[in-house]
Amino acid sequence: MGRSKWGVLYIMSAALFIMFIDTTMMNVSISALVRDLDTTVSGVQSAITLYALVMAAFMITGAKLADIWGTKKVFFRGLVIYTVGTLMAAFAPNLLFLILGWSILEGIGASMMMPATVTYITKAYTGKDRAFAFGVWGGVGGAAAAFGPIIGGFFTTYITWRLGFFMEAIIAAGIFYGMKMLADYRPERKIRLDVAGAALVGIGLFLLTLSVLIMDPLTNPPVLLLMVLGLVILWAFWKYEKRLKAEGKDVLVDIDIFKSRVFTSANLVSIFFQMTLAGIMFTVPVFVQQYLHYNAIQTGFVVVPLSIMMFIFSMGGQRFAKYLTPKQIIQLGIVLTFIGLYLLLRVLKPGVTGSDFALGLAFYGTGYGLIFSQITNLAMMGANPEQQADASGIFNAQKQFGLSLGTAFIGALLVLGVIHSITRQIYESGVFEGSREQIKEAVIRWILKMQQGELTIPPQYHEVVKHIVNVSFIDTMKTSVIFMMVLLVISALLSFLLPKGEKAVQ
Repeated sequence: MGRSKWGVLYIMSAALFIMFIDTTMMNVSISALVRDLDTTVSGVQSAITLYALVMAAFMITGAKLADIWGTKKVFFRGLVIYTVGTLMAAFAPNLLFLILGWSILEGIGASMMMPATVTYITKAYTGKDRAFAFGVWGGVGGAAAAFGPIIGGFFTTYITWRLGFFMEAIIAAGIFYGMKMLADYRPERKIRLDVAGAALVGIGLFLLTLSVLIMDPLTNPPVLLLMVLGLVILWAFWKYEKRLKAEGKDVLVDIDIFKSRVFTSANLVSIFFQMTLAGIMFTVPVFVQQYLHYNAIQTGFVVVPLSIMMFIFSMGGQRFAKYLTPKQIIQLGIVLTFIGLYLLLRVLKPGVTGSDFALGLAFYGTGYGLIFSQITNLAMMGANPEQQADASGIFNAQKQFGLSLGTAFIGALLVLGVIHSITRQIYESGVFEGSREQIKEAVIRWILKMQQGELTIPPQYHEVVKHIVNVSFIDTMKTSVIFMMVLLVISALLSFLLPKGEKAVQ
């Protein structure tokens, strides 16, 4: 009974696990990849960026393929492409093979598999079972992202980073074996792929995500130009789809889905919350590595409280449904995550240790788990049965974009914060003759040289520089946490648009 009832959930959770652990596991292995593949840090970072871009460009089209080929066929083909990609990455002799396998093939495979996981859970379960299944699904994905640094750090430190890709291939083999439990949801009628629509939305999302990922306050890349261009192309896509629908032709996305207040508000709540998750998963590791000088494994253990509580409450969040509506559970989750960030803010002072983050991260993980026990199910309930593939594609694209947006914004905030703090400290000390703007320009040149490894600090200034930099890390981390708290307030305000009752009504 247990195996047959929850078999679909096991398979979909395993698929989500390998897709979510992929990037976070490799983020701590950059130095090893540079050494083993005889490449550069920027080359590896380009591979990571391209993976996100490929997923963004193909996610909505990947979801639509379920209406054309059938959900099982899309999931199977996506898994084949993903497995080939991960094996290529595992055996990669150079950066080109890594990019082809990891960034391109895995990205395409993931864009086909991820929406299918949402569709399968939506169709396989109903009522409380569906809410529980989405809670587990979200918890597994979140835990995979959080535990990735520990697993990647262990493999890289003691064995090889290649083992991470081999692990994904082994899990994929288990998914292949379990696919006999999956129903074959075939399309009710023959649908043509809207190629022009797929090209427009793919290019638009690619440019929009690229504009976010290349955000760098020190080098001023053409972020605004790419962002505007991406938005213009997405607007053209919207108008094009609207015209096709009016003519009764097959569309890539049924834009009427956004008329559902439930679906639209759930996506808005989610995207702002995803930005805070990206911020936590970016700032905490950077801080403990740069300020406390933790290694990859130690850094991974710092976020363990978040991972554990996230997983527990994602699975157990449905128990709260006896006393609270889904809307109230989500709002409770936002309150708990806000408290978690406040507790992080309180401990950010000289002398802070990794263990001081535990309580704040535990509260954040609890709130995240509660939100994700409800939000995906609520969003999907806002879509009609014939809109399920469109809804899953949009929801997953929104999640990926939210993560990219949060990482980029908060990453830029960290850089600007460090520059501002160092400038302020030097200016107030009076040791440097010149205006505040001149000091700022000197600090920017200093940071750029430091990034390029061209800066040498005389020994007599080491302690002074260390003190200034450490103070700047504390100041900037506080600013980043406050920014994330503001994002949570926006998410909380948007949550009032969610339906009041236990059942989502369009």
